[in-house]
Amino acid sequence: MGFTTNEGMVRVDFFEPSGKWHATEEMYWDGFYSVVYDKDEAAELMHATFIRCLEKSFGDCFRDMIAVCLEPYQERTYPIMIKRWENK
Repeated sequence: MGFTTNEGMVRVDFFEPSGKWHATEEMYWDGFYSVVYDKDEAAELMHATFIRCLEKSFGDCFRDMIAVCLEPYQERTYPIMIKRWENK
């Protein structure tokens, strides 16, 4: 991603529905997540965290695009992709 003093910042690439690259943006990944469904209400699933952070950071700007984060800010990192997200 490059140099940053805030570890919570992540790189998000946006692609058009056709698959053509559109933009690369920096986003703050906040909150905690849970990889399993449990009764801990303080944690949320990683995809829900990603959608919430996208909504908070970009609003409607990239909503119809594919959002990809190769290194989410989490303990066990793996790439994540969301198509046409909607905050529910």
